[in-house]
Amino acid sequence: RNDWTSLLSKENRSYFYPSTDLSFIPTDAISSLKNQYIVDFWKIRAAVSKTGNVNIDPYSLLATYNSITGYSNGTYFRQSSSLVSKDLKPEITKGWEIGTEFKLLKQLIDASFNYYYTSTTGQAISASIAPSSGYTGYLLNTGEVTNKGIETSLRVTPVQTKDWEVSIGANYTHNKNFLKSLHPDTKRIGVNGSSVIYAEEGYAVNQIIVADYARDDQGRVIVDKNTGYPSLATETARLGNTSPKHRLGLDLRVKWKDFTISSLFEYRGGYYVASIAQGGEVDFSGSSARSAYYNRERFVYPNSSYWDEASQQYVANNNITISDGGAGFWSMGINRDAYSNYVYSGDYWKWRELAISYDIPKTVINKIKGVQAATISLQGRNLFLWTPKSNEYTDPDYSANGDNNAIGVSNLSQTPPTRYIGGTVSLTF
Repeated sequence: RNDWTSLLSKENRSYFYPSTDLSFIPTDAISSLKNQYIVDFWKIRAAVSKTGNVNIDPYSLLATYNSITGYSNGTYFRQSSSLVSKDLKPEITKGWEIGTEFKLLKQLIDASFNYYYTSTTGQAISASIAPSSGYTGYLLNTGEVTNKGIETSLRVTPVQTKDWEVSIGANYTHNKNFLKSLHPDTKRIGVNGSSVIYAEEGYAVNQIIVADYARDDQGRVIVDKNTGYPSLATETARLGNTSPKHRLGLDLRVKWKDFTISSLFEYRGGYYVASIAQGGEVDFSGSSARSAYYNRERFVYPNSSYWDEASQQYVANNNITISDGGAGFWSMGINRDAYSNYVYSGDYWKWRELAISYDIPKTVINKIKGVQAATISLQGRNLFLWTPKSNEYTDPDYSANGDNNAIGVSNLSQTPPTRYIGGTVSLTF
């Protein structure tokens, strides 16, 4: 395949990306595997691919001006603060995968397994430059991101008769991404301009890097020996990745004559999310669960230590309490500016869907002219959510940054997650 795009300069508008795949079916090619009871079908496959992508806006290569309307200055135009490389090229992703799929015991078991690896180079990112140049960013091709993982599925149909059918399915994916390189002069950038989610060379993409408390070599929070208040560390802390490493789906389908019931559960795990603006606001107002942990009384900060002059080391804090366990602590900066307080596990189980349907019998449908089939169904979606105790805020699926790459951040401006219950009538003419 070859694409041409007017978003780039004439020299770079054309980009070619081929792909090829190969498959082998032993149950067709090997006579001893034909017409036997255990293996109904078996396929082995492999593929190599190269794809191209251009993710810049129209006229991005040109110096543009933005219209600005101010209360006292009227409307005026301001030059863009970003420069763009004239030699910008498409980003290229190269990858390969191998896999297999099979059916066993007269369609009783249906399964597949796939392993993949991709490498994306030449991504269009904005590198910071000296403001003395008149600009703050320079858009150029740089960096390499790799992804590797597995995709598996399994379906078992233990019951399949004239009136009954029971089918149980599961699928699992595991993905590991890694930023191999970024730019000689830039080792860390905010993802889509985020001040919470970063891409840093040598780590997985979408790292939460925020302010944390000062800690001793055992990881305990260091508090003031007189006030009991913790203090902020001079360096930010890397607290986790916002991309789920594990995704597991479970589904069940039971059919009896014209009735069908189906259900879907999902698990996501191995990642973290941040509710910094949301957590800070509810702490400030005193409406958070955290602010009521100690009945708004003085308390010993959990897992803390203080410097002991006599022994010249940090010792466990068992009796030095926070001076004010009410508004004096929860609403003040020493609590709310430690963004690590609002970073928690994003793991969850969710009951995504339950549906019950009834296919109206043909003896009834035949009496309605022009209608070939009709189904009445009831559905419920986003029914229940199970999360760790550390998640006191919201559904981890909801991101304040919308669909961009800086996932894993929520705030008070989001529409709360909703549960949907409804019904449908489907007619086939």
